[in-house]
Amino acid sequence: MTQESNNHVLKCHHCGNKTLMKELTNHREDGIENVYVAGGRIEIRFFNVWSLYLCPVCENETLIKRGGNSEDVDMETMSFNIVETVIYPQMTISNDSIPKKVRNSFEAALRIKNIEGTLCAIGIRRTLEMMCKDKNASGKDLFRKLQSLANNGTLPPIINDMATLLRVLGNEAAHGNDVEFTDDVIDSMINFTHAILDYVYILPDKLSNIQDHLGKKVKNEVTDAIR
Repeated sequence: MTQESNNHVLKCHHCGNKTLMKELTNHREDGIENVYVAGGRIEIRFFNVWSLYLCPVCENETLIKRGGNSEDVDMETMSFNIVETVIYPQMTISNDSIPKKVRNSFEAALRIKNIEGTLCAIGIRRTLEMMCKDKNASGKDLFRKLQSLANNGTLPPIINDMATLLRVLGNEAAHGNDVEFTDDVIDSMINFTHAILDYVYILPDKLSNIQDHLGKKVKNEVTDAIR
């Protein structure tokens, strides 16, 4: 449901300008969640507001989510501490399976995606460097480090091909070579990076969780059968 407009001074991550943005529409949801702990039941109240803004400079949209809950309150004002997240354009990757340094490097690249494609490409190359360091890849340069991850099975051929292409493009950006980093090229680089991080971190973590779940289920079934 659309509510009363509330304009805000925000940084536009499309053009990089900080300006007063017009709120086009917003939607609010309130709720209550019951959490059961050793001492009994705790009632947690929470809310989320999604607001869509229009940048007057580049005329692109920004979607922001603001939320809070009764377990996180400012004791001086007795009001919820508000957590604000930019939903669009995408600047964050909310997955704890990815190590913080790798995630921070990728998010830094995402924040300048629409402002400076060349710097975004360099940031993506740095993300690969962080991944290689986290995975203890051997080699004196990124090419050899990626090759070592391919050799030990961390990166399958198609994922390694993606990583190699990102390395080459990152080098071109860092060395100031005459390569045009169009929106399509940058979008593809970001999609490839998502695929690489999914394969290296997120999918193995999900697989491990399912295996643990199945392991416990099988163990319980055996126990029930013995009984």
